[in-house]
Amino acid sequence: MSIVTATSRTPSLRGRASRWLGLGALMLALASTAHAEESSFRHEVLMRGQILEADAGTLVVCVGEADGAQVGQVLEVVRHKRVSRGPKAAGPRFRREPVGQVRITELFDTHYAQAEVVTGKPKVNDTVELIR
Repeated sequence: MSIVTATSRTPSLRGRASRWLGLGALMLALASTAHAEESSFRHEVLMRGQILEADAGTLVVCVGEADGAQVGQVLEVVRHKRVSRGPKAAGPRFRREPVGQVRITELFDTHYAQAEVVTGKPKVNDTVELIR
């Protein structure tokens, strides 16, 4: 028959303290990382969608009344381009390339709008964003 004492079942005070200290350090690191990212990436996108259809300068975008879209708003257009790099290279595999701007001309659904090209050459699958 083996005898188990109370001290062998519960972790020592030193073990518990080091776990709490490690957890606190991790939370502090995450909080400071989030704060650093927030201050460096601060263009505050209010609305984001995608170009679904393009025909002779008239576009259909998937932003609508439910997203807060309004006729006359100008949206930035961004294309996501693959970055060519070596097989062992680190870093992002895509980059954002500004393409132009579009203006909402008509809201025809709670989720869709018609837009016209203001500048650039937007294509289907490009991203549209309203930036504050």
